Amino acid sequence: MNLYVFEDQRFSDFFPISSTRAVFDIRFGQSTFLERIIKIFPEHSVSLIVRDEFKELVSELHANIAVNPDNIEEGLWISSSVIWTRESVELLSDKDTAFMKNDKLVAANLSSSDAARWISNGGPLKSELESVKFKNIEVYQCNYLWDIIKFINQSINDDASELKPVDRLDYPHTNLINPDKIFINSAKVMPGALINAEKGPVIIDNNAVIYGQTYIEGPAFIGTDTVIKPLTKIVGSVIGKKCKIGGEVESSVIQGYSNKVHDGHLGDSFLGEWVNLGAGTSNSNLKNNYSSVKISLNENLIDTNSLHIGCFIGDHVKTAIGTLINTGTIIGAASMISTYGFPPVNLPPFSWYFNRKKERMDFDKFVSTAQKSKSRRNKNFTKAEKRLYKKISDY
Repeated sequence: MNLYVFEDQRFSDFFPISSTRAVFDIRFGQSTFLERIIKIFPEHSVSLIVRDEFKELVSELHANIAVNPDNIEEGLWISSSVIWTRESVELLSDKDTAFMKNDKLVAANLSSSDAARWISNGGPLKSELESVKFKNIEVYQCNYLWDIIKFINQSINDDASELKPVDRLDYPHTNLINPDKIFINSAKVMPGALINAEKGPVIIDNNAVIYGQTYIEGPAFIGTDTVIKPLTKIVGSVIGKKCKIGGEVESSVIQGYSNKVHDGHLGDSFLGEWVNLGAGTSNSNLKNNYSSVKISLNENLIDTNSLHIGCFIGDHVKTAIGTLINTGTIIGAASMISTYGFPPVNLPPFSWYFNRKKERMDFDKFVSTAQKSKSRRNKNFTKAEKRLYKKISDY
């Protein structure tokens, strides 16, 4: 069967992380949404439906997968922000049917003619499905970045279900609490670390390094080649690959390739890639009046219905030492923060915020810094990335 994984008209609800990547490439636990989908559909021919401006970059990242194909065939269309499971996929067997959750399209089982007609009208990014049956189904869906944070427990439990627990004899000088829920895959865990899986599984991936006097409390995931420095406290968080982490991280997701090496609190937050938080950078995740946090997103004020909401930081953001970030702050990609007091709660991409004054980040200087940052991890800042960031800068 053909499988079409699509972004839809709500892609901007995942800003600032989705401003530089497709929604299906956002991290959800150990994997991205797309990686989880492919694992569920190993025998399917997968195609990706993305914003036009992302086609080049997504094609570069997923070289063996068709992106915005011209030839549309009969197949299953699924939303990239749904938490798909093998059980929920069984709900999608009805032909010529659009599957809905709370009046939002989450999947469709379409003939080639219906699918081609939909695409000619703009597809899931620009139009609604017509001339098919509609059926409501129950699935879990992430509508905003803070939903992904709320699902950390479920995502880590799902990831751990197929793994083999650690043999505590392999780590005689590490304090492992509830080792049946601890999964260490060829990582280096130094003596004196404490890993506590009483509240949920802890997964430590290939070649990660966990220094002594570190405390990790599940549910938690530590990605490939990530380094957790001494005296670090990580609780209920997901850390992607090739990060360097210190201080305190709680109920947060870090996409990957980012540095939070020094002391400081990161709580109930989502960080993109190539972020560097200067020493002492801390965020607030609770209002003093204990009211629900409201976030300004896409010119709308959205009630998160949550007391604990931190910050959302896009790719290639840098903060100076001692930076303080307020509850519910969104910082757009390619921004630099160096100020006393709090920066604004909503900074657009390419903001240069210095001493409480906002200017525009120079594009050429950004590219130079991005190239240096990526080379430190043996990565290239590609032409496709440069063209995308230029569009973001010019917008």
